[in-house]
Amino acid sequence: MNNEEGLYAGDLNHYYKLVFTAPNVNNPYHNFRHMMHVFCRVYEGACYNGYYKEIGPQRFRALLIASLFHDYGHSEKMGNDVKEIATALNFLDEQLLPIDRSLWPEIKELISATEFPYNNEVAIGAKIMRDADMSQLLSDVWMQQIIFGLAQEMGISPADNLVREIDFLRSIEFCSDWGQKTFKPQIPARVAELTGLLNLLS
Repeated sequence: MNNEEGLYAGDLNHYYKLVFTAPNVNNPYHNFRHMMHVFCRVYEGACYNGYYKEIGPQRFRALLIASLFHDYGHSEKMGNDVKEIATALNFLDEQLLPIDRSLWPEIKELISATEFPYNNEVAIGAKIMRDADMSQLLSDVWMQQIIFGLAQEMGISPADNLVREIDFLRSIEFCSDWGQKTFKPQIPARVAELTGLLNLLS
């Protein structure tokens, strides 16, 4: 948040404070952990092959702000991404710093690109956002966040969600070169882990 590496313009302390006190920080899945996961993965994705250099420090700042707020105020109910995105955008529009007002159109476009299921082609920054948003099943906190947390938000049992997530992993398509190189190789091992857990519970 303090931008110690100096890769983007300014710092994001104002925005971190807002996310830290967001109304959804304790949601089962769309919580503080998920918002920070996406932020950290987007940072990594933008550093992959030097994309942050291509877009420059101001646009990198816009990408990071968008990643922090893409699920701000999430209702913890699945199935209405249009409404959830509108909630995040309305809040951020009110809280955007004056110095970032010129970045608002790009921030808005980036957050809107996370609407699922994806139905349009987007630029590389939005592709990184999408890949980061989908990657938590391949993180170290996948069981609590996905199998239990996401299941609760979907209104299904953790066991049923195991089956769903196996199917999801087998069908997933990462959008960016970073996502394909970073996450796609991890899929077989995670499918095997999920399958083993499902067999154990059968």
